[in-house]
Amino acid sequence: MWLFLKLRCIYPVLILGFLSVATQSTPTHPVVAVVISKTTADYNSNLVAIFDKVYKNLKMENGSRVEFKPIVTTNVSHTMDTVCTTLESGVSILIDMSTPQLSNLLKSVCVTFGVTYVSVLDRSYYGFGGNGQESEIDVSVAPVSMQMLKIVADIARAEELNDIAIIYDDTFDIQNTPRHVLTNVAAQHVHVKLETNADLVEETVNTLESIGIKSFFIIAGRLNAEAFFTAYSKTSILNFSPNIFVLTKDSKLNCGQCRLMANVLLITAKSRVDARRHFIDYMRNGIDNDAEVDNIKADEAMAFDIARLISRAVAKVSYDHGEFINIKGVDCKNPADTLNSNNTQAQDVVSYMKQASTSGVLGTFSWDETENSIIYQMSLTVSRLRFSMGMLQNRVLVANWTKADGLQKTAPLVTNTGRKNYRVVTVTGMPPFVYKYESANGTGQPMYDGYCIQMLQSLAEEMDFDYTIYDVETVGSMDEDGNWDGAIKELLEGRADIAVGPISVMAERENVIDFTVPYYDLVGLTILMKKPEFDYSLVKFLSVMDEEVWGCIIGAFVLFSGLISVFDKLSPFSNQNRKSEPWQGVNGAEPRIFTLKESIWFCMMSLTPQGGGETPRALSGRLIAATWWLFGFIIIATYTANLAAFLTVSRLETPIESLDDLSKQFKVQYAPENGSVAMTYFQRMAQIEYRFYEIWKNMSLDESLGAVERAKLAVWDYPVSDKYTKLWSIMKTSGFPDNAKAAVERVLEGNFAFICKTIIVVIGLVYAGRY
Repeated sequence: MWLFLKLRCIYPVLILGFLSVATQSTPTHPVVAVVISKTTADYNSNLVAIFDKVYKNLKMENGSRVEFKPIVTTNVSHTMDTVCTTLESGVSILIDMSTPQLSNLLKSVCVTFGVTYVSVLDRSYYGFGGNGQESEIDVSVAPVSMQMLKIVADIARAEELNDIAIIYDDTFDIQNTPRHVLTNVAAQHVHVKLETNADLVEETVNTLESIGIKSFFIIAGRLNAEAFFTAYSKTSILNFSPNIFVLTKDSKLNCGQCRLMANVLLITAKSRVDARRHFIDYMRNGIDNDAEVDNIKADEAMAFDIARLISRAVAKVSYDHGEFINIKGVDCKNPADTLNSNNTQAQDVVSYMKQASTSGVLGTFSWDETENSIIYQMSLTVSRLRFSMGMLQNRVLVANWTKADGLQKTAPLVTNTGRKNYRVVTVTGMPPFVYKYESANGTGQPMYDGYCIQMLQSLAEEMDFDYTIYDVETVGSMDEDGNWDGAIKELLEGRADIAVGPISVMAERENVIDFTVPYYDLVGLTILMKKPEFDYSLVKFLSVMDEEVWGCIIGAFVLFSGLISVFDKLSPFSNQNRKSEPWQGVNGAEPRIFTLKESIWFCMMSLTPQGGGETPRALSGRLIAATWWLFGFIIIATYTANLAAFLTVSRLETPIESLDDLSKQFKVQYAPENGSVAMTYFQRMAQIEYRFYEIWKNMSLDESLGAVERAKLAVWDYPVSDKYTKLWSIMKTSGFPDNAKAAVERVLEGNFAFICKTIIVVIGLVYAGRY
């Protein structure tokens, strides 16, 4: 009896000591456990940090703080062990943002131990084997995905959409919840897992097109939606332009790698100015320094608002009860009855959360009786985005949506799906028809211009279609095995729908593809040559003889003038040395004295029909004059003959005006562009001549023919034309220019004629302003 009384006295002391030690090892402030699915945490990279920073960054009006302990799920067993360990250390509230496999287990544990259970899951999760009964210590918060998905059905009803494809990823948990996105909507629809690989996307789109799908709802994260949209834009199908709606929890959408002009309707949540300012400040305080309005994620905004709502609920209950108790010492393996005071505290927290109305980032955060959940009174916007070559051209608001008012359109959402997208192939290096420029907008996509490109743009505007354009090296030719290359191959294999450029109509091409009616009537080949230059010199007559000949003539002129002057000076019989003798000349004129000046005048006048006049008196002077007369006669006769020949030959040079003129001369080289239609023409004509020659040769040498038949084939002249054989031989010797630009450069250098299609020359002159 004494021992029993002694133990009764000691036992309370031991219990108090144990409680004292336990109190020192457990937190005294309220603790909230947050169970987050790995998929949600991976997509919302800041979600864990938002809860983790609440204790430091979020302080209530009464000075109290609440600690949030995030737990990211792995597998069910490991996650439950982590949750139980956290509960054992002391927890008052548990927020469930996990998976359907964990939700029922977590709710059962919380109800058993009196922990307030806040479910941020779609209520349809409770159909997975658990009981859906409500308790007084749990409350449901509708996730933003559950609210945002409602707009899909409203759009389908408003636009009377049929044949819808729901293309989704893990962001909205569509893969786990029942497929109720289009419940009670009279529209055929399929659910397709979103792919980002270009080949898989093309296969998916091909399948959807084959079953008549006309509208896409891409319900996914921004990055996955951009990847899908980029891949889709690169593999667009002929005459298939579905209405594309993108529903994402992000605030923007980019398409930097899109190749074609595309339209997309982007559905995003609209944030409130006052609340988002607090949220951005909170994010910049150690979570995300780059937080801005255009990168707010809906899940992260909701996490912030839930943390604020629960913190206020804890502060209110603490104020009403004087304290807030964490439930500790929980043993999940050996559950025991909870104290009624714990249930009372949990009930008060739930009661406050249902009665409170918080101004959240995405709208008013309050209890909704019809939904039996705390929901965002959120507003969604529908914007039409237009991309061109990877750049966002414009963004136009076309509709707003709220739960109360439904879909309010300001413009039609569905455009004419008859607008077609064509893939166009062209051939560069063919000015002025097609020019290629490097991208100026930083997207890496080239730009095209030219006569054919402008014509294509005019057709697109007139006939209301879009196109994406790319280029190949050649128009296309057929080899010996019947295989094509270049733009013709792109058309045959279905990678292009239209080929644009100066493409000639040829028999073998018409067998495999269709041509439009030629829009230009100048056909055939043209010879492009350098324009001849005419010399209009005033001394053209001097070019009759070479400079060396003129030098010799001038030298002889000076020499004979000097000799006549010298001999007249030295000869004793000259008039100059016999001045003392009386002159018996005609009419008494003075005798002619041949000074150097007079000698020059005599030699010059002797070359004219006028004559030189009086000759020297001395015999030596007369011999020199006679020699000069003979020399002058030869020079005048030679010059006159050469001048006549020069003028005659210049008139006989006829310009090159045809292939026959080219073939008859050897001064000017000529050839068409390598691989061009003109080259093919001459090659085939030469081959045909060769075949005719082979036929005639085999016939003439055929010993099986009779004598009469062989005699008929025995002719002196060659019976088959070899015109194109000679032309082709000279062309191969001249060399074929690689492109039109190289050909024109050779023409400008001179002595080269470029054989090409008439239209290339005419349009080129038009663009150069010379036609």
